[in-house]
Amino acid sequence: MAISSTGVGSGLDVTSLVKQLMEVERAPLKALDTKEASYQAKLSTLGTVKNALAALQTAAKAIATTDKLTPVKASVADSTLLAAAPGAGAVPGNYNVEVQSLAQAQKLKTSVGFSNTSDIVGSGTLTFDFGTYDSAEPPVFTPNGAKAAKTVTITSSNNTLAGMRDAINNANMGVSASIINDGSKNILTFTSNDTGTASALKVTAGDPSLNAFAYDPTGAGGSSMKQIVAAQDAVIVVDSVPITKQSNKIADAIQGVTLDLAKAEPGKSTKISLARDSSGAQAAVENFIKAYNDANKAITDATAYNVATGVGAALNGDSTMRSVQSQMRALFSTGIPGAPGGMGTLSDAGISFQKDGTLALDATKFSAAAANPAKDISKLFATSATAKGYGYQMDVLLGKILSPVGVLSNKNTSINKQIEDLGDQRDSVNTRLEATEKRYRAQFSALDTAIASMQSTSSFLTQQLSLLANNS
Repeated sequence: MAISSTGVGSGLDVTSLVKQLMEVERAPLKALDTKEASYQAKLSTLGTVKNALAALQTAAKAIATTDKLTPVKASVADSTLLAAAPGAGAVPGNYNVEVQSLAQAQKLKTSVGFSNTSDIVGSGTLTFDFGTYDSAEPPVFTPNGAKAAKTVTITSSNNTLAGMRDAINNANMGVSASIINDGSKNILTFTSNDTGTASALKVTAGDPSLNAFAYDPTGAGGSSMKQIVAAQDAVIVVDSVPITKQSNKIADAIQGVTLDLAKAEPGKSTKISLARDSSGAQAAVENFIKAYNDANKAITDATAYNVATGVGAALNGDSTMRSVQSQMRALFSTGIPGAPGGMGTLSDAGISFQKDGTLALDATKFSAAAANPAKDISKLFATSATAKGYGYQMDVLLGKILSPVGVLSNKNTSINKQIEDLGDQRDSVNTRLEATEKRYRAQFSALDTAIASMQSTSSFLTQQLSLLANNS
């Protein structure tokens, strides 16, 4: 009689035996799991380091320009009129500023309306000139030497109202075109992208079919379009000195101060007060120092080795981490060329390295350096025409390290490739284990059958011998 269930005929616990043997066979899988866990730990630790370096780059960017490092603070009595932002070169003082007019861009509209945006408007060329109209009658147009004339061609592919609008906008020539629907018709508008009288428009049609879009108040080329907003300069008065500018952002009226005009109120002035204040600069530098120390600690922790336990951190001995840390430290070992005397190294601003590799700030020394206009502390950290400071240099360095083709991305890719290779090895081991388990079960099934057969034979012989003994 054949035995179909292993262990039933012989009494062997075949399932348990196969399970124990397979536990031994699965040892390579456990080794692969352990190795994958170590790679995953490397990825996690690498992510922690990258986050710390990204935070350091953000802090470096903040001090890579003079905005955060100016030791002068501005306050405006009436902030509805304008805003004032001090930068490098700003000095303490008080100024009375009157905003007589805001700069504005010229805007034109078609005199005729169109039923649909798909209406055919003509074909040919439209040439846009930029310049200034004088006050004569008729006015004389003087081209803006800094802005060359631009031409757009209207063909069968773009000769609808919407097509002309898109062709002008896609040309990126300093003019924005838009369609306005007043409820009964569509009107095309042209707006100069730049404010100021020097960016007024003259539009010349190269074909009579496009005359509806021409604008030339001098009388030379015809003027079908109408002006709805005139080009205008910004006019301010600073301490009784009138100043005219093309833009509402004025950077050269008050030394080192950028003015952003918001509202014009002729006859009304507001007071701008500039006072020395290094607190903002100190806060930005302190944030940079903290970010550097955090990044340095992240790398140190990632590569540490515990002598007492004999256990190393996930990236212990990693050459990439050591290289990144060395580059960061080396950046501060060289002074800043072009910085003013007495402000070319970290120590000049009261910053020094500690024994554990961290940076520390002497607030008293920093404040004294920031309060000295001759030293210009911004040159130590920011970028300028004469100096490339530490903030700028750190930003550039970390930009390379953290880039998609940088060393950390390469490291990340390498680890993921190793994990992928482990997956291939695991598939191969699992395939072999399936075959091994089948072999074990087949062998034990045969053994089970043989033992059951022998047990049956033994029982038969015992029975026969017992009968012979009874007959005797």
